[in-house]
Amino acid sequence: MRTTALSLLLGTASLTAAQENDDFQGTLGGGLGISIPTGDFDRYWGKNMFQVGAHLGFPLRRVPVLQGGFSFGFSVMGSEDKTVPITTNYPGITQGTLTTRCKVFSYHPLLRLSPLRGRIRPYVDGMVGFRQFSTVSKMTAEGVEENISKERNETDLAFSTGWAAGVMVTLGEIAYAELRVERFDSGEATYVDAQSVTVSDQGAVSFNTLTSNTDVTNIMVGIGVRF
Repeated sequence: MRTTALSLLLGTASLTAAQENDDFQGTLGGGLGISIPTGDFDRYWGKNMFQVGAHLGFPLRRVPVLQGGFSFGFSVMGSEDKTVPITTNYPGITQGTLTTRCKVFSYHPLLRLSPLRGRIRPYVDGMVGFRQFSTVSKMTAEGVEENISKERNETDLAFSTGWAAGVMVTLGEIAYAELRVERFDSGEATYVDAQSVTVSDQGAVSFNTLTSNTDVTNIMVGIGVRF
């Protein structure tokens, strides 16, 4: 009896989803939030990060309750600014600002289950990709448009799998507001300990590195459009 009831429920849900998704739309959204290290990443690094995210989903016509797409994320682990003396070909430019930033980029293709078409639309994403840890120093000076110099101090990649759960609330014709939670299980990477970055008076950058798994949980709010 339970099996029969479950079969009827799944069959009805599939039929309803197929009928409701004849004109299934893609989505493009973005948001802001916080990135919370977990596991070894929390033990070694242990600092919450500001997070920016964006995701694109497009309909898979043969299976209307599914979407394919891509998720991108960006967060800043820390930065250091220092005014240092410089020698350039620009007349009168004798000082510059050396900025060292430790950043994390996330790149994940996704497969989304989004069966409902009402005003409130929950969804679940499965994701596989990688996260890039990058520390870059650049020299700028007042009155000079381009960077005087730019150097990549450290970079590493970590293979990453994850999931996301979200809910979209329709606003008007095509816009929506969104709450999204992401959980990533990421492999081992070597990254700069942003708290250890120092810049000497002569502009020499020094820092320590850490190595660990790089798991995080991201909590974001945002807006988007359907197309």
